[in-house]
Amino acid sequence: MTRIQTHIVTRVFSFVVVAAAMCAVDLVAPVATALPPVPGLPSPSDDPFYTQPASFEGARMGEVVDSRPVEIPDIPAGEPLTSWQVKYVSQDTKGTPWTTVATIIQPVGGAQSTKLVAFDPWVDALSDRCNPSYQLRAGTAYLASTGMVTELPNLVALLGRGYTVVVPDFLGPDNQFTAAYVEGRNTLDGIRAALNFAPAGLSPGTPVGMLGYSGGARGTEFAAELAPEYAPELNLVGAVAVGLPADLNASGRRMNKSPFAGIDLTSIFGLARAYPELNLPGLFTDPDLGRELSSMCNGEVLARYAFADGRDTTVDRIWPMDPPQVAAVVESVRAGRLGTPRVPLYLAVGENDSVALPEANDRLAADYRSRGVDLTYVKLPLAEHLSSAAMAAPMALAWLSDHLDRA
Repeated sequence: MTRIQTHIVTRVFSFVVVAAAMCAVDLVAPVATALPPVPGLPSPSDDPFYTQPASFEGARMGEVVDSRPVEIPDIPAGEPLTSWQVKYVSQDTKGTPWTTVATIIQPVGGAQSTKLVAFDPWVDALSDRCNPSYQLRAGTAYLASTGMVTELPNLVALLGRGYTVVVPDFLGPDNQFTAAYVEGRNTLDGIRAALNFAPAGLSPGTPVGMLGYSGGARGTEFAAELAPEYAPELNLVGAVAVGLPADLNASGRRMNKSPFAGIDLTSIFGLARAYPELNLPGLFTDPDLGRELSSMCNGEVLARYAFADGRDTTVDRIWPMDPPQVAAVVESVRAGRLGTPRVPLYLAVGENDSVALPEANDRLAADYRSRGVDLTYVKLPLAEHLSSAAMAAPMALAWLSDHLDRA
């Protein structure tokens, strides 16, 4: 059995940050407004670096087509950091090529910098200003306003262990949130991009770990499912998914009329971008709802729609995942449906989680074990969705480090 050491400082820091974020959500006005621009930092839609290439002829998935050094402010790392952004080739849910962006962060002189971790923060939003590549450059105040500040302890812990970290915009330039395939493919191609980026000094055989929480756990878990067929060449040695919303429909119904109700709406409109043939916006009474959601990050959406009943926004009060064509798509992107992970997987969920339902994670764990997946499954006593992130962090990070350090 692996001996796991906890890291008290990381745990305490995580609890403090999560508690602060919870208080911040409580204090936000019921109707949130769009985040203001960050001075001196153009949004991705106004930044030429994000522009799509004129052609993808001959392009390979994970190919780096542009790069730039960037400053990542306010990360309390103990060592100096070198950071770049790379624009790389990936694909959307239907397999159409596009480019998205990843941020590569490397501790200068890091003892384990020849090992790579793909870190998927939760995004859960439709605006490109909510993607990690923008948020990391925007600074702590912006990260606090979106809620992504709660992810910093894990990022700091990975860098503190000396690993190179790649943070992909794993929803892609169109933010196809909850579309599963896009989340996994853009994570895997972000790993390929980091390995292909010569200044990072990595090689094709570099040991790679993956870590994500909540919406980020979707990117990590679906990457693990898709990797055997989509990216079999990667040397994946461990993947951690904490607070995984494994069943989109079941989670949606539980979140309805709860503090997390807004995620239901962004989920549906994220699927709408990936599957336009479903005409999901036509299910809603307000034709401007999609545009409104597309201007907000997750913290704003949660504040604006807290405790809302999603049926109040739809034609004839239909549950938007009930139409047969929609239900079929939602079922097709349930965790476990995209493939069988070959990488050792650490799955953790809170016993009282109302977003990542423990019963759905139980079913996924049983399914994986029946398929022979190397699975460590942890139920966190008393934890709900927010506290599960901090409670899981010490053991999950130690588990991942153990797998990387032995590779």
